[in-house]
Amino acid sequence: MADITIGSSVTAASARPELSIHDGIVTTTSNQIAAHFGKQHKAVLRAIRNLSGVVEEDFYQRNFVPIQTSTDLGMGRIRKDPAYRITRDGFVFLVMGFIGKEAAAWKVAYLAAFNRMEAELQKPVQDPQRIQLAQRLATQAAAQVTQAVFDAVMAADNTDWRHARYLLNLGYDREGQPSVPHAQPIAEDQMIVSFNALPERIASGEILSATDAQLATLATACTQRLTQRAQHREKQAAKPGLPAAQAAPSLPPGTLMMTFR
Repeated sequence: MADITIGSSVTAASARPELSIHDGIVTTTSNQIAAHFGKQHKAVLRAIRNLSGVVEEDFYQRNFVPIQTSTDLGMGRIRKDPAYRITRDGFVFLVMGFIGKEAAAWKVAYLAAFNRMEAELQKPVQDPQRIQLAQRLATQAAAQVTQAVFDAVMAADNTDWRHARYLLNLGYDREGQPSVPHAQPIAEDQMIVSFNALPERIASGEILSATDAQLATLATACTQRLTQRAQHREKQAAKPGLPAAQAAPSLPPGTLMMTFR
């Protein structure tokens, strides 16, 4: 798997240690630990090797992987040096004995870096087909909005289009396939609001464009509908063998698009 790294810093106060991802696991190296904690690399190697007699062999092999680093000596000469690739658990075991204010700051910096990298790994992998679909629908939606705005500006006078609102619909057809997005202008006397939010918006005066007559018409319509439901429940309850609790089930909440005329 390709390495994923984050930048490093030379001071622990603003440190972002360099970490890599190998086989889906976030790791650092013994070289980086030696450099950041101010220790000789051979001392860090010795500390790692000493852990082999302290921790279980399986734990040691999983968290301390032997690697080699290359050093350019010039004149075409390359020196291979031993090192270790270290996981979060290995890091914790290795540096727990490092003491001092600077060492403590680097411990915090490393653990924060491990957390950031592991959080990135936990993010769901996006399906390429889903990304392609999203890009196609976004392009179609943009084209619909562009056309709707163009038509509104060309058809209206100099003021009507300036405060225009549009409803963008993204849906599916009967076969379950995404339908072509559709942009529809929303007239000044139209609103889109949930059933739960409608009473609050009316009571707070947020719907300022509604006249007294329009509000009265809305209230009358609601009263009539409640009366019809009550009458229907009474008829259902009067039928033999039908419990009253089964009569007239309530409708689920949805989205209401109302036109005041």
